[in-house]
Order: sequence, then C-alpha cells, then structure tokens
Amino acid sequence: VFPGFRPANEVDTSRYSKAVYAELETKFFDMLTVQLAGRYEDFTDFGDTLNGKAAARIEPVDGLALRGSVSTGFKAPSLHQQFYATTSTNNVNGTLVEIGTFPVSSPVAVALGSQPLEPEESTNYSIGATFSMVPGLNITADWYQIDIDNRIVITENLQGAAVVALLQGAGFNNITSARFFINGIDTRTRGYEIVGTYRLPDFGMGRVSLTAGYSHNETEITGRAVLPTLPGLTLFGRQESLRLTEGQPRTKINLGLDVDYEPFGLTLRGNRYGE
Repeated sequence: VFPGFRPANEVDTSRYSKAVYAELETKFFDMLTVQLAGRYEDFTDFGDTLNGKAAARIEPVDGLALRGSVSTGFKAPSLHQQFYATTSTNNVNGTLVEIGTFPVSSPVAVALGSQPLEPEESTNYSIGATFSMVPGLNITADWYQIDIDNRIVITENLQGAAVVALLQGAGFNNITSARFFINGIDTRTRGYEIVGTYRLPDFGMGRVSLTAGYSHNETEITGRAVLPTLPGLTLFGRQESLRLTEGQPRTKINLGLDVDYEPFGLTLRGNRYGE
C-alpha cells in the first residue's frame, strides 16, 4: 500500500555534469578493425572521471570473424538514490509493517549506519564470434563479464526495538522499519548469448526469416562493505542478497518467424524466461 508522497518528502536538488567523448577506429590489412574510445566527465558533486574502451575485430576469412573488447565504466549515484524519501505499508512475513525509505543524509539513516554514497565503477570484458559462411545464415555468439565495485543497493527492512526507538525519537511514530541506499557490495555478472537468423530460399512465398536466440547470465556477490550499525542489525543480508542473485531468471529463449509477402506481412514471436 502506497499512500502517496507527503510535503515532508519534497526536495529541491540538482546536479550538473559536462563530458567529452572521442573515438578512433581504423582498419589493418582489410581484415583487422581496431577501436579506441575515451570519455571524460566532470560532475559538480562527484568530481571527474576518465574511462576508456579498446575493441578489435578480425575476419581471417569472409564470413567468419572474432571480436573482443575491454572497457571501464563509472556511474554517479542518482539523485533519487541520495534523496528519495517515502513511507509505504509492506507485507513482511505475513505482518503489515510501515516502512520508511530515508535519504542517505537523514539523521535516521546516519544513525543506522548510512554513509555518503560513492560512485559505482565497473570493468567490462567481452569476446565473441560471427559466422555467415552459409548463404542466408548468420550466427553470433558472445561471452561477457561485468565487475562492479561499490554497487549501490537498498538495505534490508531494518526492524527491532532499537530501530523503533530511533524512529520515534526523530518524530516518526507510525513507522516501525527503515531502509536507505548504501554502497553495499561488489558484484560480478557473467553470461553468454547466441543468436541465429536464417533467411529461407525464395520458393515463391515471399521472404521468410527464422530467428532463434538463447542467453544465460549469473550474478554473484564478490565483496561486502562493512558499515557500522546498531547491534544485531545487518544492513545488507540474505534477503536482499538473494533478491539480487536469484530474483530474476538466468536464461532467456527467443524464437521468431517473419514472412513478407507483399502487400502482407506476418510476424510470430515467442519468449521464454527461466523455467
């Protein structure tokens, strides 16, 4: 149950950033393509950052190519992660609980262990191959890994007598649970994707294309922040960890059929997520 925003939730804040991006791409021997890119960005509230990307693609024979890339990334905490505030009624283990989401800098959040948010930083790797040596058939396969440091997550619904006393002392008499955003974990996401398309020969029935794709990815927590809080409380524990690592399907299958017989067209799509 969400009763709506209250006047006390209103905040007036802003951020400015300026950035410049440059990219250089060149070919060697008509079979090797190399790409270098860089981005510099300056934030009024988080300083500046410089990130880059290097990628290459080689096609030793027509229709067969290998590609790969490595890059870094930067994400400043969003304004809502810093300042969003609201109260809602949630069902926690069969009990209705009034939960308050507090800004990072609020006295309640600070007393529970909140600290100023830091930017997320990532390192990304990918390798892949493309195959188009059979007329009408195109297959791509890619593997990737994304490492994120200082990932911003929301805490558990913090409860207990000490939390209630803290909330009441701050004037929140009807709220019995609190949460806020933290730089809580480091994560690693690995996955791969295979996509194939095939255009059937023309048998007088127009253009017919078949598409099939399969993807799989898995996220694991590789590190956890140690943030001081009230005795007996865990800011980011089992429930929120499982929500991140197990809360969405790891696999996806796409199937498609496209028929173009002028002036008519037919499209069929089927998607399957998880089990």
